[in-house]
Amino acid sequence: MVERSTPPNPDPRIGKRPPLDSAVCFSLYSSLQATLQLYRDLLAPWGLTYQQLLVLVVLWEQGSVTPSELAQALHLDRSTVSGLLKRMERDGLLVRERHADNQRSVHVALTEYASGLRNELADIFTCVAEAMKLSEHDAHDLVTALHALRSAVRAQPTTTDVPSTEG
Repeated sequence: MVERSTPPNPDPRIGKRPPLDSAVCFSLYSSLQATLQLYRDLLAPWGLTYQQLLVLVVLWEQGSVTPSELAQALHLDRSTVSGLLKRMERDGLLVRERHADNQRSVHVALTEYASGLRNELADIFTCVAEAMKLSEHDAHDLVTALHALRSAVRAQPTTTDVPSTEG
């Protein structure tokens, strides 16, 4: 049997766990899972994933972008975006183009097929918004709170210490 040492508790807030149903992280996680399942169901006829839809939205709004710009816009790491773009290019949704002024610079652009999906997929966002049953005001407040939460969490220093489960 491997004996595990218990590292010191780096944060005094750790160990004071609320019941699962009242934990913020679990509420975020379970809400995300439910929302992503709805998107999976709605996007299935087009064979798209939610992440692919997000890429399409950025390209519909901004036109041609670099993979780095796309990663920044979607809050994803570049390796995740790279794999996503490879699959979307394979599926005929986008093309990678070398920039005319700098052949080392790659831009991503939609194919004609993917550009045409904009009208077909427009109602998906409405369907999801209606399923959430939030007023426009509540939706705005929730988005504002989630942006603040994301910023606060990203501002925290990371640690490799695993918190103690003992009080």
